[in-house]
Amino acid sequence: MKKVGWTFLVVLIIVGVFGYYLYNKPMDSLDHVKSVATLSADSIFKLYELDEVRTNELYLDKVITVTGKIQNVLSDTSGVSINLQTSSGLFGVTCKMETENLDVSQFSEGQVVHVKGLCSGYLMDVVLIRCVVQ
Repeated sequence: MKKVGWTFLVVLIIVGVFGYYLYNKPMDSLDHVKSVATLSADSIFKLYELDEVRTNELYLDKVITVTGKIQNVLSDTSGVSINLQTSSGLFGVTCKMETENLDVSQFSEGQVVHVKGLCSGYLMDVVLIRCVVQ
């Protein structure tokens, strides 16, 4: 009976170590991943406004490239986000950047950028995560 207990303990430790490794494993960069589509910030925003369900079928959890003018760049404890302008005025495309140590001085309001990221849906803004500038 003691042998079964020790075996269970060893297996439990191995599973725990493996789980810890997977949880803390860094994600691969999207820099070398091919985009399924290249869209303007305005067009992806309008697609979501018109038919969110259909647009989610096309782009949700897929890598897309979005081109647009920078409305503003936000840097805080959660990282760097670049907001792209749309004709909506109030809302746009939020690109949460992949690296927390990104040099925000390279971006300026009104600058046109091409940002590749994983589309995570529409919450007033279209949200892209794990973004890289192309």
